[in-house]
Amino acid sequence: MGKNYLLSFAVTVFALTLMLSSCVSRQYVERGSFALEVSRGEAATSQTEAILRIRTLRVSPRYEGKRFVYRGESLSYETDFYNEFLTSPDTMITEEVRQWLADSGLFGHVVDFSGQVDPTHILEGTVTDLYGDFSERTQPRAALQMEFYLSEDIAGRSKSVFKNRYRKEVRISRDSPEELIQGWNKALALILTDFEGDLKQIDLKPGE
Repeated sequence: MGKNYLLSFAVTVFALTLMLSSCVSRQYVERGSFALEVSRGEAATSQTEAILRIRTLRVSPRYEGKRFVYRGESLSYETDFYNEFLTSPDTMITEEVRQWLADSGLFGHVVDFSGQVDPTHILEGTVTDLYGDFSERTQPRAALQMEFYLSEDIAGRSKSVFKNRYRKEVRISRDSPEELIQGWNKALALILTDFEGDLKQIDLKPGE
């Protein structure tokens, strides 16, 4: 009986050793957190008294989570368990838009919705697409689509001033999270450049 016990014990130890060895040798996949960051360059000097308040942008429910979303073949979508945004896309993109427009010189002040100052204009927006497009494996792209709605707000009366939709798809060299975040950064910068150019064609002088 003692021999059987020793044999059983030896077999158990051997099995546990193999299991632990397998776990140790298994490659550890590190999770990554990434932030969207764009830069307009040198800030322009403002010559207007217009005050812009930006409401937190809405993000389509499909992309409102922190995990990266990928579009595959046959219009299938999946989320990435290992790579995600540092913060939620709505607050992160709203801050990038706010900083860009603050540096544009188109408004005397640009504040978020918690600001105490009374605005002359209010900006709302929606992120309708935010995904890595890998439906064509040889041509991966970073896709971003946004809609902006600008209204004038004088004495509590709101009047629509401008609205438009912008879409950019930026080719990336390979399907990695680092390349994808850079693609999104470029797409966001291109959209904001176009948006700023459109705003320059509008009379943003505060109405009476």
